[in-house]
Amino acid sequence: MTAFCGVAAVVTNKREARQNGMAGTDAPPPVDIGSFGEGSEPSRQEAAEYIASLLEGLRRVAHESQLPFLAYLISVALEEANSEKSRRD
Repeated sequence: MTAFCGVAAVVTNKREARQNGMAGTDAPPPVDIGSFGEGSEPSRQEAAEYIASLLEGLRRVAHESQLPFLAYLISVALEEANSEKSRRD
């Protein structure tokens, strides 16, 4: 189910998110939100994978909403995230 809050759509389940190609469907969050700050910080690669997943969905939304400059800026950030994913420390 998708709920609408103002202009933004809020996806309420993962299957719907995957079908709609929304952000964050490919990679799980790199840490459990409840445990953040307790010595379980994500690695650079885990963070980059998660960020790239989010950016993919955001880029798609911007493109489909006819926001070309925003889609371009998100694409630049996505390229950087993908570069970080493949980088070895």
